[in-house]
Amino acid sequence: MVVFILGIIDIIAGVSLFFARWDLLTQVCWFATAFIAIKSIAFIKSFASIVDLIVVVITILALTGVFYNWITYVGVVWLLQKGIGSFF
Repeated sequence: MVVFILGIIDIIAGVSLFFARWDLLTQVCWFATAFIAIKSIAFIKSFASIVDLIVVVITILALTGVFYNWITYVGVVWLLQKGIGSFF
C-alpha cells in the first residue's frame, strides 16, 4: 500500500513538472519535490533514490526559472515511469 502511495506521488510530481513549463501546478510541484527529496534522502543507498535527488535538483532549477529544457523532460519521464512501475 505504501508503494502505491509513493508511486502516486511520483506520478503527481511528473505531471506537475510537465505543466510547470506553463506555470501551472507549480505549488503542487513544489510539494511533491519536497516529499521526493525527503523520501530519497531516507533511502539514499538505492540507485533510484540517487537519481531522484538529481531530479529534485533539476525540478528546483526548472521551477525557479533557471532552465527548463530536455533534461527536465528526462526527469518527467523518470518520475512517470517510476510511478507507473510501482503499480506492477
